[in-house]
Amino acid sequence: MKFTIFTPTFNRKELLKKLYKSLQKQTFKDFEWLIVDDGSADGTKEKVEEFLSEKKLDIKYYFKENGGKQRVYNFATDKANGELFICLDSDDEYVENGLETILKYWKKYEKNNNIAGMGYLSTYPNGEIIGSSFPEKEMASTQFDIYNKYGVKGDKGLMFRTEIIKKYKFPVFDDEKFITEAVVYNRICEKYKMVYVNEKIEIKEYQEDGLTAKYNNLLLRNPKGQALYHNEINSQNLSFKQKILNNAVYYKFCRVAGYKFGKIFKENKNKLFLIFALGIGEYMWQKEKNKK
Repeated sequence: MKFTIFTPTFNRKELLKKLYKSLQKQTFKDFEWLIVDDGSADGTKEKVEEFLSEKKLDIKYYFKENGGKQRVYNFATDKANGELFICLDSDDEYVENGLETILKYWKKYEKNNNIAGMGYLSTYPNGEIIGSSFPEKEMASTQFDIYNKYGVKGDKGLMFRTEIIKKYKFPVFDDEKFITEAVVYNRICEKYKMVYVNEKIEIKEYQEDGLTAKYNNLLLRNPKGQALYHNEINSQNLSFKQKILNNAVYYKFCRVAGYKFGKIFKENKNKLFLIFALGIGEYMWQKEKNKK
C-alpha cells in the first residue's frame, strides 16, 4: 500500500463526511484512511460505520479515550500500513489529483534515504495560498530552515516516509493534551531533509473551535510541552537575538509549568543564553500571572 492518510478527529462527524467525499475523488486510489477518534461523543462512530458499510474506501477506525492529538498521532503511526504517511485533519482535504501529484515528485527522491518526506502548499477554500510559497519551485531543506532561514509563512501540507515517522514519537506529558508538531519535525530535521514543492495540494478550512483558534491560551494550558519545544530549539542555528528571545520564552513556560529554577537551569541546552534571558523571561512570566 502506498499511502496511509491519518485523520485525528474529535466531535467532527459532519466534517468527516466532507473529507470522506473528497477522498473518494482522489485520482490515485492506493491508500488506506486511518481514522483515530479522540473520544468523540457526537455520533462520529456511527457516521464512520456508515462509511464502512458503503465499502468505497479502505477505512480503519479506532476509538480512544480523549488524550489529545499527540497521543492519537503516536497510535496512528504504530497502526499505519502505507509506505507514505499523511496527516489530514477533519477540516482539511486534498485537490482531486493531490496524491497523484505528490507521487509525481516523490519518484525522484524515494531512493534517497536522506530525504524524510515532502512539503507542499496549503490553500484556503478560495484557492489563496496560506502564508507564502517556498522560495524555489522545488527544493531540499528542513522544516526549521524553511520557516526560520527562508522566512516561509503559514501552514503547509506534509508527507513522511512511514518507516521514519514511526521512529519519532510525540513526547507525552500526563497532564497535558497538546504539544506542537514542530517538536517532532525539528527532531527529524536533525538527521534528514525534506523536499518542498510549490504545488497547491492541501485545502484547509479552519474551524473556530480548532487547535489554531485561541492558540496562545492553548500553549499556556500545556506549558511543559511548549517548554520542551523551546529548549530543543537551542540546538538549531539561531541568531544572537533569537537565542535570547527563545530562552526567555522557554523560561516563561517553565514558570507556567511550575518548574523550580534548579530544574529550569539544569535541563536547559544553552545555559549561557538562559542567563542572558532571565530578566526578559521573568517579565514575560509576571505579565502572564497578572492576566489571571
